[in-house]
Amino acid sequence: MARVVLCLLFVIFDFGLCYVNLAETECGAQSFRSARIVGGMNSHTNEFPWAASIWRQGTHQCGATVISDQWLITAGHCVCSAFDEFYKAKQLIVVVGFTDISTSDTKEALSKILPHPEYRCKKKTNDVALLKTIRQLVWSSSIRPACLPQPLAPDYSGKLATVAGWGFTHEDRAIGDRPNILQKADVLVVNNDVCNDWYKSQGSKIKVVGTQICAGHESGGRDSCWADSGGPLMVSTDSGRTMIIGVVSTGSGCARAKMPGIYTRVSRFTEWIQASITEDTSRSGLHWYYRN
Repeated sequence: MARVVLCLLFVIFDFGLCYVNLAETECGAQSFRSARIVGGMNSHTNEFPWAASIWRQGTHQCGATVISDQWLITAGHCVCSAFDEFYKAKQLIVVVGFTDISTSDTKEALSKILPHPEYRCKKKTNDVALLKTIRQLVWSSSIRPACLPQPLAPDYSGKLATVAGWGFTHEDRAIGDRPNILQKADVLVVNNDVCNDWYKSQGSKIKVVGTQICAGHESGGRDSCWADSGGPLMVSTDSGRTMIIGVVSTGSGCARAKMPGIYTRVSRFTEWIQASITEDTSRSGLHWYYRN
């Protein structure tokens, strides 16, 4: 008998911030509310129950975010091998439901890796991919889905956001470490034009485009770093729901002045994400129900 999945594929208006829920349960609901990432701190247990770790060859490689009971979003370059080819699903596993990934005794195998069709390894644009787990995730206080932004989301410039990951705490890996406990840091979303001016002032040729979003601080000090790639940049709605607006993608070093982190702008890919999951579900012979 085909499994019936109840999914909420609709836009919800929450005091000016709209979000899309792809799960059959409440999205973006934290069981704990309360920012090593560079300049960050330990997150609390279950503070970000949608945060996931991608492992390869027995160790953390990248971050990801749970968005439904079988799907996660990550960066496209996180699924690229050293040979500029996409990994096969059996080459990666994900850890979900653990703030301290050293305590994980359960890892989820993948059935599918789906990079954006316009992403190419070593390129910076369209840097997003979807991962599908073999098993259906079971919701609990430690595993929850994050909300997605609606396709015509606002710019978010000037809004305080949070980035989380298990990446290095310093751009010099000889100085920084890669902690087992999920780190978090508050960063400010920076307008793309301002971000480009900042990078130019530092002699950088980096050009931020519309499918990307900048977040950091003019003086530096707090930022995502190596191995944080694929992890979430999050904002809260007025009702306390958490929405992922960015995926850690690229930048210049870590936490440098006038060089904010550069993220894939999720709102530009919400429709692709929805269409991809719906198409996969249809091919699998499952039935989706829409609630209005």
